[in-house]
Amino acid sequence: MKGIVRRKAIDTQSDPYMRKAGPKGVTLCKKCGSVYRDKRWMKKSEVPQSLAYVNKTEVLCPACKKVRDRFAQGFVTIKGAFVDGHRDEIIHLISNKEKRAEHINPLERIIEMKESKGLIEISTTTDKFAQRIGRMLEKTYSGSVEFKWSDDVKLARVTWTRQ
Repeated sequence: MKGIVRRKAIDTQSDPYMRKAGPKGVTLCKKCGSVYRDKRWMKKSEVPQSLAYVNKTEVLCPACKKVRDRFAQGFVTIKGAFVDGHRDEIIHLISNKEKRAEHINPLERIIEMKESKGLIEISTTTDKFAQRIGRMLEKTYSGSVEFKWSDDVKLARVTWTRQ
């Protein structure tokens, strides 16, 4: 996609699902179709057709493993009276954010989204993706956002509230 800025790579030091040394050659995720090439995971559409399947190895990418194991590094809680009246709009906004994030880094995904009256809970594959969801909600709807970071592991808890 034209005009998209690449973000810094995911920290391999603190993420147990990221291998210290990447796979050799071109590697394809057998579940989502993401491709590992040039030391990063990318959408298959970003890889030139001539190189997409050279020495292809099939594995599960780190994001698919996290979704399978429900290993979240980000938790977003959306709450308040505002949520009941704007639930569909909020869900749509978050869904669009996930689609855009996937084009930039296919390892950033929503693992699970739970809904109840006045509350939406989301778990994400990375702490930074949870942080960006919180910032997006604050920018779009105002309200207040609170960020809590774990000291020992890369884990973010984000709470957005609007009454």
